Amino acid sequence: MDNYKKFIADFPVDSAEFFTAITYATTELYISMHVLDLEDKTAFPIKTNEFIDKFMKGGNTLQESLTNIMVNLACPESVRSIKIFTTLSTLPERMKNANVISEIFHGKIHGWSKAMFVRIGDEKPLRRVLYLVENVNAQMTKLEQEKELLEQNRKQQNMINALMNGYDSVVGVDFVTEKVEFFRVSDRIKNVLSFMNEPPLFKALVEKLINTSVHEEDRDSVRKVADESYIKEYLHVGGSLSKIFHNELGQYVEMKVVRTGEETTVFGFTDKTNEIAEINDKIYKDSLTQVMNRKYFDDKLASRNSQAVVMADIDFFKDVNDNYGHQCGDAALAAVASILNSSVRSLDRVVRYGGDEFLISFKDISHETLKIRLEQMRALAEKIKLQDYPNVQLTMSFGGTFGDGTVSDMLSFADKALYVSKKKRNCVTLVPFEEKI
Repeated sequence: MDNYKKFIADFPVDSAEFFTAITYATTELYISMHVLDLEDKTAFPIKTNEFIDKFMKGGNTLQESLTNIMVNLACPESVRSIKIFTTLSTLPERMKNANVISEIFHGKIHGWSKAMFVRIGDEKPLRRVLYLVENVNAQMTKLEQEKELLEQNRKQQNMINALMNGYDSVVGVDFVTEKVEFFRVSDRIKNVLSFMNEPPLFKALVEKLINTSVHEEDRDSVRKVADESYIKEYLHVGGSLSKIFHNELGQYVEMKVVRTGEETTVFGFTDKTNEIAEINDKIYKDSLTQVMNRKYFDDKLASRNSQAVVMADIDFFKDVNDNYGHQCGDAALAAVASILNSSVRSLDRVVRYGGDEFLISFKDISHETLKIRLEQMRALAEKIKLQDYPNVQLTMSFGGTFGDGTVSDMLSFADKALYVSKKKRNCVTLVPFEEKI
């Protein structure tokens, strides 16, 4: 207090001018400002205008005057609430533990406004209050905008949840900033991200996931679908597409892409191994031998890259059918297919190409390993014992090619190698892919 008095005494301008300036600056924020004396039932105006003065003078009591002002300032939908707020008889109780109380209402002239009672002094019971009416259009507009934004975010979140129901991982991207938002993250993606020091931008995230979690054969196609230009060209806002690919373990994964806005897109990922496997079993699995069928070769395998393609068949299979019947032939086919299928890895494929002919494609295999593997298959075929046909002795011939090409291009080389083996029976012939027989 002493410092305040010293400040006033030493102030370089007239103190009245100073407080006039302070009052002007403060009241500039308000539509009106009055000091109300609840005991004397009087009002002292600090800021007013002809409109407010008119209705202030129109009342026989302070309460009537205050009510007149507010009823004529407020829109019809706000009249009831503002009349309750400006009831002076209940004011002491409402301000018993408060220095300020306020009420927002919608005004006829000024739009969104706020009425406030501010306690003056520490008198008990409450005697003097400052009554202010403030224009809060700017604040309310901002609040409405924030509310609308929150509602839009809520709707977008609900949309994302609906679109991505059942997806293990869901990530959104803003193409303007390249920032990503993780809505849901599987353990697999968590493990990938754990090696990164900070949340990655979109392109860095895509490359990280593709290089660690997508099988090499599918990387280019996944990279294409995840590209911003591709999405903007082929997806309208609200549109979606799905892409099935293999992860690094060869398992099926579905990627769903939903364009949620002009510059925003959501990606969902989920394991589809069991579902796709069940569908593939119905479409692409041979019911007798339980290996892949010719349709699988035509639809899926023929165009894929391979490091080795092998053709194999059962020696003298026609004699087996003629001498022991087709049921024996079926049993022989099932037994042979079981040996072939159990001798390859998860990324290799065994196909019943036709009749007793089987095609095998190998990934990332050397010539020496291929030769050893085929010799093992040939030897196992010799040991097959058919339960109901003990006198049947089976052997197989194998012809294969190794190198690097599509299965369809390598097939003719493998077929010619098999032709060589069939001249001897029960043997393996291998030729390089580039070399003609």
